[in-house]
Amino acid sequence: MINPNKEIWHEKDKEYFNEYSAPVMENLQRLHYTNINSTIPYYGPMLYLLVRALGCEHVLEIGVAEGYTAFYIANAIKDNATRFGMAGNMYYGVDICNHDVHHHLTDRGLPNKILYMDSKDLTSDTFKDVKFDMIFQDGDHSTEAVIREFELFWPQLKGDGKGIWVFHDCYGPAEEGFQELRRRFERKQYNVEFVRFFGIYGIAFIRKMNGYDEAKRHWVV
Repeated sequence: MINPNKEIWHEKDKEYFNEYSAPVMENLQRLHYTNINSTIPYYGPMLYLLVRALGCEHVLEIGVAEGYTAFYIANAIKDNATRFGMAGNMYYGVDICNHDVHHHLTDRGLPNKILYMDSKDLTSDTFKDVKFDMIFQDGDHSTEAVIREFELFWPQLKGDGKGIWVFHDCYGPAEEGFQELRRRFERKQYNVEFVRFFGIYGIAFIRKMNGYDEAKRHWVV
């Protein structure tokens, strides 16, 4: 059992919470091996709760970096397996730099497969036969990379309204890439629902609607 009195150990976290008191965030961060990501501090816990709420089994993160969000996603994947008796749940990650996130997650008993490679070298065989419940895109923010990654992995995202593509920086460094995707959505090249939010460079949620039955009612009185 986690010790609720465990101290924040990272010096940057001590400075952060001394300046910006936030008891809930501080208690969440007590479990983490790395310091809080000051540019996206809320997206880690948000992704944990989203993965839990949607019951995800397989999640891909493009742009792992030092593993701030990876830690939360991998924990959610494991906790879903425990709660719902799932087998084979896995967190997948891709990043061009090796920050040894695989070691940190594995050491904590978290299921993970992380590839340290440039996303331009990814192919449809990289995660062959895996159907993702969610893909979190936060890697190379160039328009070329954004579009290539989207085109490459969109077929592996679950349909029927169950698959969610989470696009970070849609109002930040990846905005041009998102605008190109939006134009494609408007031309009906993809069957999607999407919403985007301002704040901390922006974040968008793109729901894959292929195969979704609009006439089906999920709550029958």
